Amino acid sequence: SSYGKRSTGGSVGCETSDGSTRDYSITITGESLNSSFLPSVALPKGSKFKGAILRVDEAFAVSAGGTVAFGGTVPGTNGIVLTEAELEAVGTKVPASTGTGTWAVASATGTTAAQFINKSITGTVTATQGKATLILTFVNKTKV
Repeated sequence: SSYGKRSTGGSVGCETSDGSTRDYSITITGESLNSSFLPSVALPKGSKFKGAILRVDEAFAVSAGGTVAFGGTVPGTNGIVLTEAELEAVGTKVPASTGTGTWAVASATGTTAAQFINKSITGTVTATQGKATLILTFVNKTKV
């Protein structure tokens, strides 16, 4: 059991929404990356990924060549991939990844179905260090 506020990271939510544009904020820690829990936040069908900003406040320890992906059902297929170098360097940056699949900036469709934001890790991330925030910007104006 846990009582009171827990600062383990791993929060996901819509930080701002202005008309058709939504910024989703994902708080990341080494502990949250090693946990199977991620809050259920869904992107609507037709959401178009516009870009990301990564703010690393405490460097992560990632195995050589390791990556962390955030995306839809299969994050490495439809999502954005953060590299070892990006996660291990403190500062604010635009990740090199411009998204893959229906999450690609160049996607002609955007998301083809509503999908929950998920995570996946290749390699390992040390659970006791690392703090960051990933902001994902999407545009959505789907008529149903």
